[in-house]
Amino acid sequence: MTHDVFICHSSKDRTIANAICSKLEQNRIRCWIAPRDVIPGRDYAASIIEAISDATLTLLVFSDNSNRSTHVHREIERTVGHGIPILPLRVDDVVPSPSLEYFISNAHWLDAITPPMEQHLDHVIGTVRLLLDRAREAAPSDVARPPAVTSPQAPEPVPETGSPSARAAKLPTWWRWAAIGAVTVAGAVIVGVLVLGGRDNGGAQTSVAVSSPPATASSEPATQAGTVKLGNAITLHGIDAASKTAVTAMKVVDPTTSSDGISTPDALTRYMSIEFQIMNTGTIAFEDPVTNDAQVLDAAGNKFDAVIMLSVEAGPVFPTSLKLLPGEKTAGYVVFQVPTTTTIATVKFTMDSGYGLDSGRWTVK
Repeated sequence: MTHDVFICHSSKDRTIANAICSKLEQNRIRCWIAPRDVIPGRDYAASIIEAISDATLTLLVFSDNSNRSTHVHREIERTVGHGIPILPLRVDDVVPSPSLEYFISNAHWLDAITPPMEQHLDHVIGTVRLLLDRAREAAPSDVARPPAVTSPQAPEPVPETGSPSARAAKLPTWWRWAAIGAVTVAGAVIVGVLVLGGRDNGGAQTSVAVSSPPATASSEPATQAGTVKLGNAITLHGIDAASKTAVTAMKVVDPTTSSDGISTPDALTRYMSIEFQIMNTGTIAFEDPVTNDAQVLDAAGNKFDAVIMLSVEAGPVFPTSLKLLPGEKTAGYVVFQVPTTTTIATVKFTMDSGYGLDSGRWTVK
């Protein structure tokens, strides 16, 4: 392994993040940070996941910028999925957004709000060393971590279309091993969420296996998703060459009403939901938080991410983490909070928390 700490930050906070990285490495704590560790020509989405999974600790530079960054949220979700501890370092006096708070509410926080930054860095170094030591002591001594690959990260933008490339086809097999291990580590949490979702929605959001045999591998190129009408299926590809789904945006329910007895939209906003049908047409299990895969856009291209909700009157919602074996399919709703005056024009879906090789788009009439 070539690094101990993955530094998660918004590109707008690059100066602060680089200063933190420099101080850590002066104290012999190895870090992975973009854009310094970017190798030109490498697939950046795969590189981000490799860098996260190879780290012992993720240090989140928490600011107003990172609080608003979809890419930061996805990196933190991936960190949690791999069972890697998170150390949030607060550099702005802001409250975490609900989607970010969901993943870091139980983490140990450090504050570095009051300038100068240098006065806080010694404490950061000490805390990082403590957490690294604890993680190493807890790790099984007879299980070797997969080798790290120093690879690039480009925070913005995420590609939306394209064919599976030779780079994706050569994605190390340990990536799938790491993902399976991460699911095992997080199993108790996921099972609890699935049980809760089943109670609120009559279990309707669980996977339903199709009667046909599991899909076989195909050498066809990735579909140029383009834009299609609601009700049409689009073939989408994940980062792993064996990961593939047929996704259909079935219908829009706008507005949508929560039935969990907890959730209400913020002032001047409303809930809306999209019903998706997902079929695993690949040769490995599809395991994704569907709320990270879906977005809606208005006519001007403004994007709105999904919100986590236990149940809605429209029908069953997807669980926090959905698992489909090859050949299985299921359907459920994804909920969004959008401004009251906004008209949604497009629905978008990208596998692997937005890092998949291509995206599907459906027009909303």
